[in-house]
Amino acid sequence: MKSTREGKRFVLASVLIAAAALNTGNNLIYLILALMLSLIVLSVVILKLNLSKLSAQTVSVSPVFAGKEASISITVRNRKRYTPSYSVSVLSEGMTSRAYFPVVPAHDEATRDVKILFRKRGLYGCRSFTAQSGFPFILLEGGVAMEVEGEVLVYPALRDVEDIVCRGRESEEGAGMRPGGAGDDVYSLREYRHGDDLRLIHWKASAKVSALMVKEYGDHELRRTTIILDNLKQGGPVSREDIDVFEKAVSVAASLARHFIERGNLVRIVSAKKVIPYGGGDEQLFKILDILAVIAEEDRWESPLPGEGEGLVVSVFRSSRPSLPDLIVISDLVVHAEIL
Repeated sequence: MKSTREGKRFVLASVLIAAAALNTGNNLIYLILALMLSLIVLSVVILKLNLSKLSAQTVSVSPVFAGKEASISITVRNRKRYTPSYSVSVLSEGMTSRAYFPVVPAHDEATRDVKILFRKRGLYGCRSFTAQSGFPFILLEGGVAMEVEGEVLVYPALRDVEDIVCRGRESEEGAGMRPGGAGDDVYSLREYRHGDDLRLIHWKASAKVSALMVKEYGDHELRRTTIILDNLKQGGPVSREDIDVFEKAVSVAASLARHFIERGNLVRIVSAKKVIPYGGGDEQLFKILDILAVIAEEDRWESPLPGEGEGLVVSVFRSSRPSLPDLIVISDLVVHAEIL
């Protein structure tokens, strides 16, 4: 709790009134002084009551990406049974606009959308939110830390990878994938895999074999893309630069996934311990982003590596010294994050 500019002027005026009262002994001046001191005491008491029993909940309004301003919804709850809270501002690190609540009714809540900037990907839980107010007389301004519920998942920063993909197009054309027919021709039937479009299920064939069978069109094999993210730990002490390069590698992997999905490819992600099966569309993109938002370095590689005839394989390494050299052999396109 601190004094505002108006509060400092009010205190100075109170001191002058007190000096005048002592010098003159005028009862009216004493009454004015008593009123002014009462206002100061009331400011302290009412301000503390106004900011008491407030909590908040955060919800992301739209997908949140690292390094990009995003909107989140802040709901302030007033747990006081009879007393509303007035003129409350909610502040937090990274917020580029304040959330101002003229009134939060007693035993009720109010919601505002604010702009906030997360500099790193990850799952953000109870961020440090502070409720501030100068109610009722703007003589004092106080702030209290709020209890916060809710989590915000921040996706990796997305970048333009068109130049990277252009360098790999020649490799993509000669990737050795088996030929298929025209894009509208059914090339084969196979068992359903997690992430496949349900509209591609061949119900008659599924009934015959008692298993879900999916129609595979001629160009699907040509449009499969596997993105491998090398997230094995490197030996030696970890420096700030190593962390930044790993974050850049995650960002590149996410950007490549978006690029190929927007082109209509079926994309999957392979990392040390997680594999996201082939899929397409926005649903697949956000499945990938959900994993990459919280992915970390691992001690060993456990995921199966792609074999021949599985489409374009893109490997993303942190440096020219990959943790798993075998990935280079099976890759059609290799990206080193440290030189981007």
